[in-house]
Amino acid sequence: MSHQKTSKDPAVLKIHITGIIACAAIAGTAIWFASDSISKRRGLFLSARHELSTVRSELDQAVTARTALASRVNTLEDSTRDALQLSSVKRLNKRTEELSRLFETVGVAVDTLQPGKMVLDSRVPVQPLELVGSAHAEDVTRLLQGLHDQMPDMHIQSIDLTSEALGSARVRIRMSLYWFVDPTDES
Repeated sequence: MSHQKTSKDPAVLKIHITGIIACAAIAGTAIWFASDSISKRRGLFLSARHELSTVRSELDQAVTARTALASRVNTLEDSTRDALQLSSVKRLNKRTEELSRLFETVGVAVDTLQPGKMVLDSRVPVQPLELVGSAHAEDVTRLLQGLHDQMPDMHIQSIDLTSEALGSARVRIRMSLYWFVDPTDES
């Protein structure tokens, strides 16, 4: 009987070794899959955390920029509160009527008051107006003061005064005016 026991011992030993190797292989594979899964999840977690911090940083920058822009808008609104209100070019007939009335009030006889071709290539559209008339030389200064006081949206582009006769106090006036119109309503 002792002989049988010894012949089975190497076979049993072989089975045990094979079992140990199989268990070690299963355990090693399980550990490898677990560590690989944990590693991938950790990589995803770190990537998501980095993306979150990047987005948070961009959001902070956007909030800062928005705050700065809101401050600039408030400053611009405050500084332009009393600014010049521009009229629509659709009021051209009304504006020429107002100009003619001003010219008559200060003593300028208007021969012609003609609108020119509108200038659209500037930041603020401009409606040119050409005046030809005559007045006493002293009335011209009242005309200039009246334009300045009553029509601040008008700019004198050029003015040409010519004496009607030698020693005469009357002058011929040729004046180019620029009327700045509302850019949101230039058509």
